[in-house]
Amino acid sequence: MGEIYIIDRFEDAFAVLEDESGSHIDVPRDQIPRNVHEGDVLEQSETGFIIREDLTRERRDKIITKQKRLFKHRSEET
Repeated sequence: MGEIYIIDRFEDAFAVLEDESGSHIDVPRDQIPRNVHEGDVLEQSETGFIIREDLTRERRDKIITKQKRLFKHRSEET
């Protein structure tokens, strides 16, 4: 398995990718798949970057679960 990155944001002709340690790298947009979005998980392979849909889905599910817990907790306080 190659290095795993999350698309943090897009800036002009670059995608800013964050690795698992929190470091960022700038990658030209033409070196990543066209159909990617902020928050998608990419894996770097020998031939370039590929979208890891399974890891992207898992990450988004965790975020949604955390948000639900947070908002539930806040609604119980009021």
